[in-house]
Amino acid sequence: MPKVFVVGNVSLDLVLGGIPDYPDWGTEVLIPGYVMRPGGAASNASLALAALGVPTFIVATVGQDSLGEEIRNHFAKAGIRVDFLSLCPTRQTAISVGVTNARTKERSFLTDLGAQECLSWEHLEAVSPLLEEGDFLLLCGYFLSPGLRTPKARGILSDFGQRGITMLFDTGWPTEGWTEDVREEIRTLLPLFDYFLPNEKELEGAGGSAIALLPRKGTIVKQGERGCTAHTREGVFSAATLQVSVTDTVGAGDYFNAGFIFGLLEGYPLPLALRCATTVAAFNISTSPKRDTLATRNTLATGLFPGGVPQ
Repeated sequence: MPKVFVVGNVSLDLVLGGIPDYPDWGTEVLIPGYVMRPGGAASNASLALAALGVPTFIVATVGQDSLGEEIRNHFAKAGIRVDFLSLCPTRQTAISVGVTNARTKERSFLTDLGAQECLSWEHLEAVSPLLEEGDFLLLCGYFLSPGLRTPKARGILSDFGQRGITMLFDTGWPTEGWTEDVREEIRTLLPLFDYFLPNEKELEGAGGSAIALLPRKGTIVKQGERGCTAHTREGVFSAATLQVSVTDTVGAGDYFNAGFIFGLLEGYPLPLALRCATTVAAFNISTSPKRDTLATRNTLATGLFPGGVPQ
């Protein structure tokens, strides 16, 4: 099976139980519990891919501290290759505090980039000898990786695409907002990738329908409980999602990315690959808050084919 390289942000996530609204400054609000787990876009996608049985390498940076060691051990135990999980001696492991809305289950983050600032084009270059035609590379959490927002990194990514690597791009939300400079940066990058994987707000911020066909194969727009829509040169395709009881939505888009890659690896036509994406995302955000049970190949088959896998 081809390999998947997931490049992006890794952190320790502290996810707080749902609250009705943000507290005013100087006040205190009680929460109904919390959970700590490895997080960040690259972490979530890699863990979901590994649970699906996909050979997965994570390309990221953590601090040379106890948190970094715990995260590394967690990944290795899950079956993720940590050959390219590098230590940054000058920064602590990144941490994100996620605050969830009790009613909508939506979330916001407060993040200290920490060791994530050490991720650079050199880490991309390090994986080059292992990349083979047919492999996949997912670049996610791009705006939280300032060391990748360089001409050198763009040149390496361009080279990967020319070597027959399937390239996927999930930007996340720019910390500086969707300025015209940020939009131009994304317009320059998208032709290097096969698929762009934004949510609706990110697509609108990046330029909306005007950029939907800039990637080589298409843009897959995540639409939460309404599923997703793919804009391709062959047409527009949609997929619904499973109706589930959500524990929290943290990582939903990353799990979607993993499910979509799995569908492509299986050689599924695009509509079925989209259903893989929405099914994996739905299952994983409805499981334990600790995310210690993620969708497997068998779980996915049951969700996709309730009557049994077609022969």
